[in-house]
Amino acid sequence: MDPLDWKSLGLREDLLNLIEKAGFKTPTPVQAEAIPDAMDGIDLIVSAQTGTGKTAAFVFPIIEKVMGRNGTYALILVPTREIANQTQAVLTEFGKPLGITSVSLIGGTDLKVDAEALRNYPQVIVATPGRLCDHLERGNIWLEYLEMLVLDEADRMLEMGFSEQLNRVLKETPQTRQTLLFSATLSPTVEKLANKILHEPRRIQVGKPSRAAITVDQKFIFTDEAGKLRMLENLLYDDRGTTIVFTRSKDCAAKLGRSLRNRGFGQATQLHSDLSQSVREQALQDFKEGRYRVLIATDVVGRGIHVDDVAHVINYDFPRDVEDYIHRIGRTGRAESLGKATSLVTPRDVRVLRDVEKILGKSVGGPKPSAAPSQAPPRRNSAPKKAAPPKAAQPQTAEQGEPVKTTPWKLKSES
Repeated sequence: MDPLDWKSLGLREDLLNLIEKAGFKTPTPVQAEAIPDAMDGIDLIVSAQTGTGKTAAFVFPIIEKVMGRNGTYALILVPTREIANQTQAVLTEFGKPLGITSVSLIGGTDLKVDAEALRNYPQVIVATPGRLCDHLERGNIWLEYLEMLVLDEADRMLEMGFSEQLNRVLKETPQTRQTLLFSATLSPTVEKLANKILHEPRRIQVGKPSRAAITVDQKFIFTDEAGKLRMLENLLYDDRGTTIVFTRSKDCAAKLGRSLRNRGFGQATQLHSDLSQSVREQALQDFKEGRYRVLIATDVVGRGIHVDDVAHVINYDFPRDVEDYIHRIGRTGRAESLGKATSLVTPRDVRVLRDVEKILGKSVGGPKPSAAPSQAPPRRNSAPKKAAPPKAAQPQTAEQGEPVKTTPWKLKSES
């Protein structure tokens, strides 16, 4: 039988019917690799690019394991509220019709409402580490009967400083549990965690580590800080598809949103941690349903954005490291569809750009890092030379492996 056939993975017929109804023709490589082993109770370390269908790779085995049983047997830990909501949505779509009960525990919601839901012993809990520890402290939850633990986006949880909370949760779970660790990158810190908590795990890697999907067309525009807003406007007017714009901080996201509105661009909404949970959920829903075609987001919430058919990702602020670059552009070109990613690069970003070039295997050109000004004092009795007027920065674009070309930009009026 074809290994990329849903029936070959050992899933029960009623779940297969729901998968067919959802329009999933064949399992993705990570699903085909992970689902059979997860159903056999094997610990897994799974490294895969974003947009490869990894959520279903652990949700489907969980549904198989808990169906028809009373009690809480599975816990899924995720780094952000948005990822929790996305995971809960998959559980609702495929688990609820089969009688699976689940609850999402995230910050920004009423603890009393969570506690009431936990009293019914949901079969599956989806939670962020901080909120789960809040309930452990209050005695609202017990994990001694847990059989399956999933750590999704483990690299991001560690980067966000959740090590202490993870250790607390792990102490509350039985040693006999099955553990599935999903991480886009396998850094030394992630490897150390995996060696500590997994038992004879099988490693599954789909695609090359720290590598962007080949379906994403990556381009770079070299400019300066003063020219970035103008470049962004040009990009948004040139490409009318759904677009996610990434900034490096919540303050930058808010400022950029105001700047676009002041310039008459009203098609953008924002998603960052300063917003309340209800506002964040509404912003993401508005973007998904097309009420806004542009979403301005930060890295903290960016990994929770799973929206079909995002045409374009723009790095307004270049990411701080390669891993963030991979995750950002992974919001487009998902599930083997075509996507586009454009990065605005200033001299301060060149160091990280060189790291990105290594994973691309090609040079994209660009400016040299700006040198520090000389501190030597002027010679005595000599008049200082007048500095030449600075030249205006010329925006440049480069495709992967192509020489940098100067491109004229004209702001287009919106029709």
